[in-house]
Amino acid sequence: MRKIAWPFVAALTALLLSSCAPSVLGGSANNPFPAAGGVPHVSGGQTIYLRVDHSLADFGLEPSALEPALWVPSGYSSELGDVTGQFGFTADRVPDGWGFRLQAVRVERSSQSGSGSSAAGRTVYALWAVYEVTAPTDGIPGPYRFRGALRARGGGEVPVRLSVELDG
Repeated sequence: MRKIAWPFVAALTALLLSSCAPSVLGGSANNPFPAAGGVPHVSGGQTIYLRVDHSLADFGLEPSALEPALWVPSGYSSELGDVTGQFGFTADRVPDGWGFRLQAVRVERSSQSGSGSSAAGRTVYALWAVYEVTAPTDGIPGPYRFRGALRARGGGEVPVRLSVELDG
């Protein structure tokens, strides 16, 4: 009985540890590929998540205009909030057979202390959007470009341009 139990325990332990491993960069909305980091490569049928950083000024928004349902602690002196519902996305150019949609819009606020004895601290906001791009299973290898527009409720609109490379 013990000889049968040990392989089962070893397999279960390996399975549990592998679920704790970090995902591949771009493999999930929580670990997106930074669009500013170059052109990601995808295989046929694969979905990749791309992060595009924006500034509040691009949308003409003040920090008080962002109202996440919940601020979640995300590190030293910072909090993260989901503001996807306050934005809309229109895909203007999508190659045939490809998928291109907005997955999430997130805001992070962090406190920064002042430098010097009389300098006051300040709060800094970072805003980014995560886009989901899905390649067709039978696509022709090469570069593909995507265009769209991200709109803020009560604010402006910014163009979104992404590129991916389909591997053969």
